[in-house]
Amino acid sequence: MIINRLIYAITLVSSFFFYMLYPPWISWYIFILVLLMIPLDLLVSLPGMLHKSMMIFAPSVLEKDDDAAVRLVIDHIKPYPVRCVIAKLHVTGDGFSVMCTLRCSPEKDEQREVTIDTSHSGVTVFELKRIWAVSMLGLFSLPTKLNEKKSVLVLPPPIKPENTTVLQQGLQLKPKPGGGFSEEHDMRAYQQGDPIRNIHWKASAKFDTLIIREPLVPPPNSRLVHIMPWKTIQECDLIMGRLRWVSDFLIKWEMPFFIKYGDDVCVSEITQEKDLVEFLCYVLSDSENITVKMQQVSPRFSMIFRIDAGQTTENIKQEVIQ
Repeated sequence: MIINRLIYAITLVSSFFFYMLYPPWISWYIFILVLLMIPLDLLVSLPGMLHKSMMIFAPSVLEKDDDAAVRLVIDHIKPYPVRCVIAKLHVTGDGFSVMCTLRCSPEKDEQREVTIDTSHSGVTVFELKRIWAVSMLGLFSLPTKLNEKKSVLVLPPPIKPENTTVLQQGLQLKPKPGGGFSEEHDMRAYQQGDPIRNIHWKASAKFDTLIIREPLVPPPNSRLVHIMPWKTIQECDLIMGRLRWVSDFLIKWEMPFFIKYGDDVCVSEITQEKDLVEFLCYVLSDSENITVKMQQVSPRFSMIFRIDAGQTTENIKQEVIQ
């Protein structure tokens, strides 16, 4: 846009000197025509400059080392012409903050892509605060405020901790309240009040008595996974990888648990993978706009499993969170 303005300024000055040195009427018309380009450019381009916007499209969760990109797409509210749209994309993550200036032509290239760094786990926030629509001749630009923001969570690969005995001890199964589907089940004799849909007809015919296929689930013990702070990106990847393995294990066996980070007083309850993703976004991001539901619970747990960058420790006995 600066080059366009410079070219126009040179053209305007040249036409003025041409008029001064060459009095006939044609030099006057050339000078007036060049001078009228300013209001004409603004008049033709203003509707398009007022009706241009931009949106961000990005995956919310990625695996480490995945190939992915954020797409910036111009939103054509109305088909009015403009020369281009200039966007300044703020990219923030763990320990870095950069700004990318992107030039998008609505006629030929309606979207631009920015590669997402997935070399380590963490949360990267892409934010568009303002864009500039440029007039047809490039003489004017009109800023537009936006509130487009996307957070991308990069998950580390699961890393199995060295000591997982305490997790295995939580697999005592019991009948699932209300019945329903479960990967684990038990066979027993029919009792009055059992739902008819749970009757195993093949086994009942074989033993000549009604047999119930009873779904089993782990008991809802109070479990705590305590992750310790990290000092480097490598330690972060290791701790998050171990946390993901432990979380996947407990979620698979339908064992809800709580997560505590460092010396935090509050904990977050994890019952499904969605809860874990929200917690990781909260812990790994520096943004104050990312929140997660935290709560204070009884300081005593039937199992405490600690995860750090060194050895993983566990305690089966009840402990009090300091």
